[in-house]
Amino acid sequence: MEKSFTKKLNDIDIERRLLLSENCIKDFPRGHEAYLKFKDEDGQVWTFRCRVPPGGGSKPALSGDWFLFVRSKHLKVGDVIEIALDREKDQAAGEQFTIKIMKTTSTTRN
Repeated sequence: MEKSFTKKLNDIDIERRLLLSENCIKDFPRGHEAYLKFKDEDGQVWTFRCRVPPGGGSKPALSGDWFLFVRSKHLKVGDVIEIALDREKDQAAGEQFTIKIMKTTSTTRN
């Protein structure tokens, strides 16, 4: 895997959008949006809307299917996720990110 980004989720990430660090998708042009593919640990592919607001200091944000992912995985504030880009693994299908849950605040999962 080339790049990796780990984040402890907060209430904004769970309820509104997942804010990424500015250098997480550094080559993505400001003022644009795209639909990016993410594969979870179960092999399911999710499509998240990624928007980078114009101007400096604004962080990229994921929305769209992000909320379905949050509900499906029963994510809560304090859970930790890792997002990684593996360009070599999925060249045939185009660039694809992987997303996994590293640890959770609860001990049970459905």
